Amino acid sequence: MIELFLLHDDEERCQDIRYAISQNPDFSLVNESQKGRASLLALSSIPPGRPRILIVRLTLQDMTGLEVIAQVKQRHPEVYILPALEGNEKGQVWQRLIQFGLNDFFNGPISVEEIQTILLTVAQKSQQQFEEIRAKSSGLVKESFLITVASARSGVGKTVFSTNLASAMAKLTKSIALIDCSLNPGDFPIMLDDVPRNTIMEAVNSGGGIDVELLLNLLSTHKLGFRYLASPSEDFDPKGFDYNITMGILQTMRSIASHVVIDTGLCYSEPTIAAADSSDLIFVITTRDVTRLLSAQRFIKLLKEREIAPSKIKVLINQAEIGVEISESEIETTLEHPVTAYIPSNPGPVTYSINRGEPLVISDPNEPISQIITRIAQLCYNRWQTDKSNRQDDKKTKNIFKKTTFGFGKSA
Repeated sequence: MIELFLLHDDEERCQDIRYAISQNPDFSLVNESQKGRASLLALSSIPPGRPRILIVRLTLQDMTGLEVIAQVKQRHPEVYILPALEGNEKGQVWQRLIQFGLNDFFNGPISVEEIQTILLTVAQKSQQQFEEIRAKSSGLVKESFLITVASARSGVGKTVFSTNLASAMAKLTKSIALIDCSLNPGDFPIMLDDVPRNTIMEAVNSGGGIDVELLLNLLSTHKLGFRYLASPSEDFDPKGFDYNITMGILQTMRSIASHVVIDTGLCYSEPTIAAADSSDLIFVITTRDVTRLLSAQRFIKLLKEREIAPSKIKVLINQAEIGVEISESEIETTLEHPVTAYIPSNPGPVTYSINRGEPLVISDPNEPISQIITRIAQLCYNRWQTDKSNRQDDKKTKNIFKKTTFGFGKSA
């Protein structure tokens, strides 16, 4: 079956094209639009499981057909493009069509029989193009594991943990992606000592055009081997960065990396909620002070109200030796949820690693913080599958540093 998309606003010619399509049982007209943006949205929203042909008129109401062709070539390389010409195009238009590598077209008003003949020829070519693209993309990930890093309040070390977690996981596999949904400008470039060529706002501003090809072009590759998508380095308008756009980005990322780490911002913002809803694991980071613990308790309650399984929620207590007057049992009573791990406070090495732009798990892997994040990274790499031997190892690591426990067994 060949799927056809018709982007044309001349009703008389559309009737002939529809009739020609209907006469072939191997053809299916899955979308018809008069505007370029609507057609691009349809191409993005309908899953690409079969060969596709886009019939596109060069003169449209909202954008030129050449603009549509340029975007389709970039975002949907599997689509075979069949321009519908008026028959009076000048040399500049033909030059653009040649640059796009287009060899088939409807040239002016033609009969139904001619349309059928051209479609039969193009169908064979679209099948071949589809198979070639599918062969090239066979390296795409089939099952990905999404990890959200969240907090109920700012200032608890969420982004430091996210960048270090991705860096530690990159030692285990290069199929790691780090996504910045925090809406905070410039964090990743500073902590990773890198200048990304693109930002997540380019994906947000693409609207319905989010697909694997687009994100692969936008992702930057860090020297440690993982790929990442940062927020802009300067203040920006997050308008449009809503729940649906975030879900679209993250679901598409499942085809790109085997493990995706998502750094989030305000806990009640739409990108954070979308990240939590789409993830397989959620780290909620807090500290020992009562105000943050109560905020974390409310956030965890919200996650559970959204029918997120409690087993997916892993609480991390950062700067664990600060506020020890609140006991571990009191913390869990306040949170109404078990604590997965306690992370020590060592501001000197952490600040130094941030200023150097080198994650602590790389610059100083023997630091207690690094050891704990590395252990968490191993469990994340294994998709948090723990067995009896893992739990025995966890018991041995409880005393990695003084006044800090490491309790995976409770919430695994």
